[in-house]
Amino acid sequence: MEKMENEYSTGKLYDFVARSESLEEYKALLVRLADQRESWAGIVNKIMDENSLSARKMGELCGVSRQSVQKWLKGSVPKKRETYIKIGFAAGYDLEQMNHFLQRYGGFNKLYPKCLEDSVYIFVLSSDCIEHSYKSCEQIIQMLKDEMSSDNDNDDSDSYTTSALEFNFTNMKSLQEMLVFVAENSEVYRQQYIKLYDYIEEFIQKNLLPDGDDNVFQLANSQQWSSSLRQCVSNISQRKWYPQRNKIISLGIHLNMDADEINHMLDLAQMEHLCAKSPFESAIIYALENAKLEDMIYCDGTDDLCLYVKNILLSLNIEGAEAFMEELPEEDY
Repeated sequence: MEKMENEYSTGKLYDFVARSESLEEYKALLVRLADQRESWAGIVNKIMDENSLSARKMGELCGVSRQSVQKWLKGSVPKKRETYIKIGFAAGYDLEQMNHFLQRYGGFNKLYPKCLEDSVYIFVLSSDCIEHSYKSCEQIIQMLKDEMSSDNDNDDSDSYTTSALEFNFTNMKSLQEMLVFVAENSEVYRQQYIKLYDYIEEFIQKNLLPDGDDNVFQLANSQQWSSSLRQCVSNISQRKWYPQRNKIISLGIHLNMDADEINHMLDLAQMEHLCAKSPFESAIIYALENAKLEDMIYCDGTDDLCLYVKNILLSLNIEGAEAFMEELPEEDY
């Protein structure tokens, strides 16, 4: 068993996926990987048993219907990072357990203290004076946003490292201390994704709009981008996009990026690289690496890469990829 765990470490598995020479070889790898995954239904059932939660109460705590919880108990996996955070609070996890849960079961990045919402989760999970619930977090987040929007432009805020911020939030003694600290350092949160915005805009200008045309929306129209993806581009230009993992991946594919370039965007968004242990993301890795080998990533504004990735996902029938594929264009014929 130990040998098998080593064989399927994240790094080695990424290499296996990238080097798969045929779709059949990759499918065989997916089957073997599925045998290694712990049951999602099992972990949800364990959480509910240990906390004496009915499906109705679990749904209330997680902001979903009782029917959604029942689907989880049958193996249906949530798609949003926020849902995993709500489940973690319902489970009564501490900070370390929450981070492990996000990474192991959701395939998402751990809580990041330079993200306003995540900083609140860290504070609440570490606090002795605040109820450890998602509802508490919602109330504090709203208070912080109200405070930050009340004409408080503080350009003199200290430049904190991520580890220093996390140390501050895990050692604060009161909610008032948290409110004052965030208000005084609001610029840290406003500027957290500037490098990501710059990278995306520079990539578009350099690779897709070589004639100096800054109208990326013309590109979006020609490729028939979804309204939500166009909204992402609009928000990026206004410096107010809050990146979501699947949107970053979708945007990268639409912009004809390879796996390394998408991983760089995930870096700038403070997220983990494409995860080969996730069936969906390993399929993206496989598709992008094969597209690169077949010289299909050429940044000429066409939707060839989108269509190639979509065909791979369709042939693999990956669970949970339906919403993602809806953003990819249809064949013209």
